[in-house]
Amino acid sequence: MTDSITPETARSFYDWLGVKHDVGGRFERRAKDRALELLDVGSAQRLLNVGVGTGKEQRTIQAALPPGGQAFGIDLSGEMLKVTQRRVPETQLAQAMAWQLPFASSSFDRVFCTYVLDLLETAVLPQTLTEFHRVLQPGGKLILVSLTEGVNAPSRTLVGLWKAAYRLHPLLLGGCRPLQLQPLVQQARFSIIHREVIVQLGVPSELILAEK
Repeated sequence: MTDSITPETARSFYDWLGVKHDVGGRFERRAKDRALELLDVGSAQRLLNVGVGTGKEQRTIQAALPPGGQAFGIDLSGEMLKVTQRRVPETQLAQAMAWQLPFASSSFDRVFCTYVLDLLETAVLPQTLTEFHRVLQPGGKLILVSLTEGVNAPSRTLVGLWKAAYRLHPLLLGGCRPLQLQPLVQQARFSIIHREVIVQLGVPSELILAEK
């Protein structure tokens, strides 16, 4: 299977996709909702959302923050940032790559990142996790969600078909391919608090909550 699409291809594709990306939520909703629950946004002081997409989660995050809490977001796609800014005008956004975060060390007590790592080139995944570790405060929490390998017959069948389609043309599937997050998180010196796989409409998503 092709390793991944390039950042330039990803930016162009998601600039074109824009708000149409909301359609993908039917496969991701349960995992994203569970991630927000586990991250305990209501007690966050400074939260970074890596890959804001169309801003739906950013809107939920902004509304759940405690008094004085701040939400920040980045995305590779300028169009996604425009969509998010329209939906959440009070949030703070920047165009940036996940493996080169434009923030000082220990800037955040929460990092939220869903369906981004499965889009990135394999070569930058270790650096991306290192960046998440760098910008988190000691004791800070990281939540990750990614497409992963199947865990039952329906999800294994679907992932097999997914991989076949990906080999044919990665952008048929938004450039995303199955990953296994746990070893990446451990190699980045995080302590894993919780891991689960959620299957929605046959699509398996790995969810990891970790602490610096």
